[in-house]
Amino acid sequence: MLKWIKPVKLPQEPGNLEDLQRRIAFIFVFLTLLAIIFFGISDYLMGLNPIMVKVRLVYILLFSAFTVLMIKYKKYLLSMNLMLGLILVFTLFNYFYNDGYRGPTIFNLFVFVVAVSIFFKTPLKVFWLVLSIGGYTILFFLEAKGTISPYLNYLSSEDLFWDNAISILVSAGFIFVGVSYLINNYQKQHLTLANLKKQNEKNLSELSYLNENKNHLIALLSHDLKSPVNSLNTTLELVEEGMLEPEDLQRILLNLKNQSFQLSKVLDNTLGWVLAEMEGYESEIRKVNPWILAEDMLEIMKVQADKKNQKIELDLNLKIQEASLPIKEIKIVLKNFLDNAIKFSEPGATIVLTVNELPNSIFWEVKNPGLEISKDVQKSLFELVRNSSKGTRREPGTGIGLSLCKKIATKLNWDIGYMHSIKGENIFFIETPRY
Repeated sequence: MLKWIKPVKLPQEPGNLEDLQRRIAFIFVFLTLLAIIFFGISDYLMGLNPIMVKVRLVYILLFSAFTVLMIKYKKYLLSMNLMLGLILVFTLFNYFYNDGYRGPTIFNLFVFVVAVSIFFKTPLKVFWLVLSIGGYTILFFLEAKGTISPYLNYLSSEDLFWDNAISILVSAGFIFVGVSYLINNYQKQHLTLANLKKQNEKNLSELSYLNENKNHLIALLSHDLKSPVNSLNTTLELVEEGMLEPEDLQRILLNLKNQSFQLSKVLDNTLGWVLAEMEGYESEIRKVNPWILAEDMLEIMKVQADKKNQKIELDLNLKIQEASLPIKEIKIVLKNFLDNAIKFSEPGATIVLTVNELPNSIFWEVKNPGLEISKDVQKSLFELVRNSSKGTRREPGTGIGLSLCKKIATKLNWDIGYMHSIKGENIFFIETPRY
């Protein structure tokens, strides 16, 4: 009969309460089936009433059928009620053929009560509890009054002792294993739910942070895009109406050029931010000469530095001719570092881009002369800021740049940071591994 149970694959997910209850139900049914088989064998070996042995064989067949009904057809509640009904009938029947209240019937009743208390909700639990305790109490009372006379099944007090001893042992083992399994699984359930709660809290916190950053980013974009767009609209209207003198038009166009540069910077950083936030986005690793990459950055930023009569120098300590690097991300970070250095340096200052070769990585630094950034500002240096600082010529900032650099560095596991040198230089750095 046990071969019907063997191929069944029980649910293993501890986070599902319904599956947990089904697994526990299966364990109790399986233990009950083993107990019936064990008692059938022991009754036979002890030479007890053959009627009880035959009854146990019938029960083994019925329990096997109900087990199939439970597992294969998912009729858990129906199967459990049918099985409990059979157990209760057998328990009361056993009272008559196992020496009444002197026999082991009471131990079967204890197991029955434990099973009922675990598997059923209050209405059914009360029903089975009253039926079992009430039925046994009535039989006990009728026997005590002499109304009924149970069959004296044991030939000696020693046989009675051994049957009771075996029943105590099996019943205690049944309850111990079943309750232990129940407690262990509910502990797993509790742990799973606790971990799930922590994960949900973490996800909620991250979503709140992302939502706050999104709103912050939208506010920054709205502020930074509003002025250039309004200026462009106003200028085009004045040009269309012919209200500008040539020298005024030239001055306004120069101003629009500066604003378009700022607008381009905002859009570049915004695009970089969006790419960094995209799920599944992967960096493109390409082989490049770090020396050439540094020179490219100098050329890109030279026009901006020339406007303030500044110089950008390279300090390269490299032996390698080629390295596999995420070029796009490195350029975004270095461009923002250099842009900040130009913005916060006085006209005529010299800015240095240093590249040092390390055993397994490359260390990039952007240095510019200036006062040390205050400790309070350093705490939020790489976060989105609504009101970014103005440069030495009142140049506006986007408020996105350094936070974008931090986001890229975090995503790619780079080291990124700020320090102030004894030479009075502000230094922003990243360390990128060679892929």
